[in-house]
Amino acid sequence: PPRSAPVPVPDGPPPVSAALLGAAVRSVRAGDRAATAVHREPGAAPAELPRTAAAETLAALQTAVLTGERVWIGYVNAEGSASQRVVEPVRVAGGFVTAYDQAREEMQTFSLHRITGVAELAEDS
Repeated sequence: PPRSAPVPVPDGPPPVSAALLGAAVRSVRAGDRAATAVHREPGAAPAELPRTAAAETLAALQTAVLTGERVWIGYVNAEGSASQRVVEPVRVAGGFVTAYDQAREEMQTFSLHRITGVAELAEDS
């Protein structure tokens, strides 16, 4: 049988998808905003947690993913501790929200059922 030509080996890394590039840019920008954000004093009592209905919470998070906007969320962890977070959601799927957490300066995964609500942030100055 005749031999086929060898398959060319690509020279360099594969092309980056627009979605991956967009997520990288959003993460870098979120990190820049987190570095200059006003942080609450440690130990200060959190203000009242945002509260929205489950459907509103899901819709607001999905919209934030599409627009790249940051939002406040109220969150209750597995131990029952409530907190507020400023997050930039990047994915909502399978009952979880993956978002850049401004306070921790890293990507976090939040259980959707533990989010008490979502609130818009005031306009950046």
